[in-house]
Amino acid sequence: MKSNSESIEDLKAIRQMMEQSSKFLSLSGLSGVAAGIIALLGASFAYLFVLQSGTAIYDEYMRGLRNANTDAIRFGLIGTAIVVLFLAIGSAWYLSWRKAQKSNTKFWTPAAKSMAINLISILSIGGCFSLILIYHENIRLVASVMLIFYGLALLMASRYTQRDIRYLAITEIILGLLAGIFLNYGLVFWSIGFGVFHIIYGISMYLKYDR
Repeated sequence: MKSNSESIEDLKAIRQMMEQSSKFLSLSGLSGVAAGIIALLGASFAYLFVLQSGTAIYDEYMRGLRNANTDAIRFGLIGTAIVVLFLAIGSAWYLSWRKAQKSNTKFWTPAAKSMAINLISILSIGGCFSLILIYHENIRLVASVMLIFYGLALLMASRYTQRDIRYLAITEIILGLLAGIFLNYGLVFWSIGFGVFHIIYGISMYLKYDR
């Protein structure tokens, strides 16, 4: 007959197996750090080379831009955001794949597929809505929309991976709401949400799970 300690160990093993089959646990904390660094670099590029190009002054209302091509600025912001998005996704994919290889676990599991579907679907809706805002020359709300939809996507994805990601999701949503109030500081909130908090989250996840 098994002792209490052996029974507890058996229950822990069963719980771990169930968690591994239902959740994507290969998400690397380093991917959050990489995404944060990429976001900060993208925000710096947008501020220095897109918004401050020529005589353009940082103004999300796009008013008072003397001798500045506002269409070029809008397309420059869109292009920068797209590059940042693909680099962040690519780094997260690669670092998580490396983590799965090191731990000798399967990477593309049903839980990983479910998480990807939830992320992509909500992010796609948010991206389309952001493009609609830009089309109607109302870019002052774009940063707010991106942060809110990203937070909602993370909230949905947290059902299929470490639940700690919910804290990052809630933070992104709160920052998005604040960005909707303080419209002239959209790039600042965007940098904090996608940059600073990603790095903080990534480091904490790395220390808690990866290391």
